[in-house]
Amino acid sequence: MQQSLPVSLVEVTEVERITPRTARITFAAGGLAAAIGDEPDQQVKLYFPRPGQDRPRLPEPDGDGDVMRWYQSFLEIPEDQRPWMRSYTIRSHDGERDLVTIDFVLHDDAGPATRWALSAGPGDTIGVFGPSADYARRVPLSTTIAGSDLVLMAGDETALPAVGTLVESLPEGARAVAYLEVADNAEEQRLDTRADLTVHWLHRGATPPGRSTLLLDAVRAADIPDGPVFAWLAGEAGVVRSLRRHLVGERGMDKRAVDFAGYWRLALSQDDAPTEDDLAEAREKLADSQQQAEPTAVYDQAYEAGSAPWVIGEPQPVVVGLARDGRVSGAVLDPGCGTGENSIHLASLGHDVLGTDFSEIAVAQARLNAVEHGSSARFEVSDALALEGPPRFDTVVDSALFHVFDAVDRLRYARALQRVCHPGALVHVLALSDEGPGYGPQVSAEEIRAAFGEGWVVEDVRASTYRGVVGATDPDDPGRRELGDLPAWLARIRRI
Repeated sequence: MQQSLPVSLVEVTEVERITPRTARITFAAGGLAAAIGDEPDQQVKLYFPRPGQDRPRLPEPDGDGDVMRWYQSFLEIPEDQRPWMRSYTIRSHDGERDLVTIDFVLHDDAGPATRWALSAGPGDTIGVFGPSADYARRVPLSTTIAGSDLVLMAGDETALPAVGTLVESLPEGARAVAYLEVADNAEEQRLDTRADLTVHWLHRGATPPGRSTLLLDAVRAADIPDGPVFAWLAGEAGVVRSLRRHLVGERGMDKRAVDFAGYWRLALSQDDAPTEDDLAEAREKLADSQQQAEPTAVYDQAYEAGSAPWVIGEPQPVVVGLARDGRVSGAVLDPGCGTGENSIHLASLGHDVLGTDFSEIAVAQARLNAVEHGSSARFEVSDALALEGPPRFDTVVDSALFHVFDAVDRLRYARALQRVCHPGALVHVLALSDEGPGYGPQVSAEEIRAAFGEGWVVEDVRASTYRGVVGATDPDDPGRRELGDLPAWLARIRRI
């Protein structure tokens, strides 16, 4: 039985200014508090009303737990009426009284969340999505922490709500050290814990947030003992990346032992297009997730944030060329369709196209794109490794899916395609090449040939290119992104 979506409206009951630049706001949670577990650092999406609205306009959950349908309905709200969305950490919750508390850092360059928090009072209403198991960590923080001799935390004032929950969750006898950057001593907060915690407050003074080197300097100078260490990093995205690269690249820490999150970006909001550094972070997280068998959450977050470097807003030139050269015919499958540009292009040429992806957010965006283009392309949430017959496809166009699988899953993928393809069907595989850079793993021509053995004939494997986002362009126009062609293999494989 599917559960209903964790979407609710919450009403302010109390506002407290716990520091000059931090507002602690308590909400009557409408049943949400009782559903929140005991894990630290639980994230939610907050939805803030547009001017003239007394509450945010949100789609009604339909009760069947279909997050994709809900998110598609959210995107269909006209932009001038669609709520602003921001990510926040639950600071505390009281299940018996059904209260949830969230801390808001009051930035000088006030965005919609800060503007709302500055004027918030009892009775004001916002929307909440989460916490949701769909976006939870693969391994709970409490489990990771339990296997560590030391917990190292570093962050700015935006990280303090999560740090507060982390230190409160630590058991007696646990060792922890926190490096916390704030403006001055008035911004320091009390942190209650049973653990052996050492806190280093770092005051940046008149230096603007995000432009200080205090955190990186302090962590560089830290005496980190031998033995298992778990690091938790959060704050301005560029600072967090530098901290992580220091711990992993210079200290030699295992990537899996570093939990990191860029909560905000200098001079940019969550509404702005990703920068080149954001794209680099997305690639790092994607590569890590593929190595650690992460669930769909990393992909969902990349689609939701607009930072997926494989989303270019147009069909792949190679796919356009395949159709132009008569290499696409009959019923078409586009596995790993992403936001649907290839499917929509092929459907515009008269093909019967089904795009599939295991990311519900990607499929929701693909369906919306299809509506906007008046396209007949269909989209479904599906696992490409678990496709089932009967045979019904004459052409498969795989654009950058094959290379994300390991050797075992490539064989599973080939068998899955065999189940759904007619004899004589053509499978086109466009995969990032081991001869150049890419987003995560790349493959060799031999690895493509090895995956398609019995039941297939590999007719051709040739050098080609894959177009992706390689960086930001004009800093004065953050909506523009630089596209580049990366080395790839294009294989033509026939089902026999």
